[in-house]
Amino acid sequence: MKPFFRKGWMFISMSAAIILNISNERTETMRSCLLILLIVAVLVFKSKDEFFIKPIHFSNSIYPVSALLICSCFGCNFYSAWTNSGRILRISELLGAPNKHVVIFLSVLGVLAAVPAVAAIISAFSQFIISDFEKSPVLPERKGLSAKKSFCLLTAVYLIGIIAIVRANFNYIDDMGRVLDGYMGWQDFSRFASNGLSTMIHMDRAITDISPLTQFIAVLFLALAGIILLYVVYERKSFGIWELIALIPLGLNPYFLECISYKFDSPFMALSILAAVFPLLLRNSTMWKYILAVAIGTILMCTTYQAASGIFPMAVVLLSLRMWLKNKPWQEIARFLLGSVVGFAIGLIFFKQVIMNPIESYASTSLPPLKELFPTIVTNYKHYFSLLLSDYERLWKWIIALLIIAFSLSGIKVSGRKRFTTLILTAAAEIVIFLLCFGLYPAFAKPLFEPRAMYGFGVFITLLCISTAESFQPAAMKLPAVAIAWIFFVFSFTYGNALFVQKSYTDFRITQVISDLNDMEEFLGDEPVTVQISGSIDFAPAVERMRHNSAVLSRLVPITFRGAWPWGQKGFYGYYGLKNVKQDDSIDLTAYALPLIKDGMYHTIYGEDNYVLVKLK
Repeated sequence: MKPFFRKGWMFISMSAAIILNISNERTETMRSCLLILLIVAVLVFKSKDEFFIKPIHFSNSIYPVSALLICSCFGCNFYSAWTNSGRILRISELLGAPNKHVVIFLSVLGVLAAVPAVAAIISAFSQFIISDFEKSPVLPERKGLSAKKSFCLLTAVYLIGIIAIVRANFNYIDDMGRVLDGYMGWQDFSRFASNGLSTMIHMDRAITDISPLTQFIAVLFLALAGIILLYVVYERKSFGIWELIALIPLGLNPYFLECISYKFDSPFMALSILAAVFPLLLRNSTMWKYILAVAIGTILMCTTYQAASGIFPMAVVLLSLRMWLKNKPWQEIARFLLGSVVGFAIGLIFFKQVIMNPIESYASTSLPPLKELFPTIVTNYKHYFSLLLSDYERLWKWIIALLIIAFSLSGIKVSGRKRFTTLILTAAAEIVIFLLCFGLYPAFAKPLFEPRAMYGFGVFITLLCISTAESFQPAAMKLPAVAIAWIFFVFSFTYGNALFVQKSYTDFRITQVISDLNDMEEFLGDEPVTVQISGSIDFAPAVERMRHNSAVLSRLVPITFRGAWPWGQKGFYGYYGLKNVKQDDSIDLTAYALPLIKDGMYHTIYGEDNYVLVKLK
């Protein structure tokens, strides 16, 4: 009977971990969760695996401590999602206890119950990864750096690359609201892991600006993801300098630089990349462990930043190609593909059915009708392609073209198969990887086209780079990878300095407006005055010149003092302590014939009674 009770305890613990992730009380969510619990029960009680039978012993305290931290994140999200729940309210009325106290009790109970299962999974994963790592080969002596040294070196390179961004101290779009009001708000886009981790980092639900710490954490996640990529692609635990240089595009490509610019979001955007690649460390483990790792990684990716949804499939295609090139048995390749597909599907289904809150705002998670699905995908891909062509400079595109050719040829050095067949299959895999770089977004009725949603293309470039920069490849094959890495490294400074210049220019323009408003009689009384902003300050003169040389800067550098955009006015209304100034978007003062009060070099002011319109030039 002992194995039965041990399985029962494991099922209860796993169920607690699952239930803590329920984000809403919709009937569809409840039914889906119940079905998942039934499937888990069947798998646990029917399984003969020692994982479910043997007593849980943790030789290292790091496993239960890590599990407690992870489960605490679950508990924070559970508390946030269920505090105002009608179901909890009815329970609290029956118990005669305050609603919040009941949710706190359930959260703590769930966290403590979930810790054993999560700790056991972490232990099982870690022991296999450590064992697999110890057996991995290394480069010949003096030709490579250990994984630890490689991680430190890559971290240093990324930190140097973001110095200009850190120096700019730019409150990037959503940062403006979070710095001012201290809210998280990621649950609106089902990024519950971001909410939970942020609560743990700040030790409070009201967050404050702790940059550049958050950006440094993001760099650590990026460097770790990069080393994992090299480890699983090269199947060894030491790497050459050129191979590490090939990882620069992973963290410093123009699209991910926007992610790094977010003071509050950057760690979780970087974590989405790490979540997408870490399951590959279990690829040689038993099938169920690999599927479980992929499912967990997919859920974590979806609850941090869904733009990374194409990264895992891209890596799977590349690894499958390399397995074929190395004459691995078809059964082994099929097993790897099957485990990857099943785990990824389970993760996506769990996220959609149990965690995700559908949204309809500037982006949407809804799919178009079936008959419109293919045309929608084609239209969205066309838009993504047009953005890539317009964002990247001509030289960049030529180097990427050379990189694509080098990747096609690189397979010949690895392959034990016929050259022509190798070229054809390598080119086909390259196309598939490229199409996957935007993840699930092309299928959405209203996807996100901002640079931060396109960093999968930077991962695509990185996969090409690490394939062509492998130690045994000829020097000529490595040149395109080194060239694009240097270009992105240099561009990171251009971008960071552009943010600094734009911030200084924005502060100057806002100060000019406030100075003129300060002299007006309308603001001397006690009655609030409605002030509206129209027009835009546009780019700072120096940034204007920069963006003609780097077109992508036009999309990366936001204009945060302008009308008709909430984030274009947040700083003006919230950061300067304006007295007697009222913001009222229910009326449009540009439609009124307000008399001219002042016309200056930078703006024109119109006003009458308690209404003032500032038109920026």
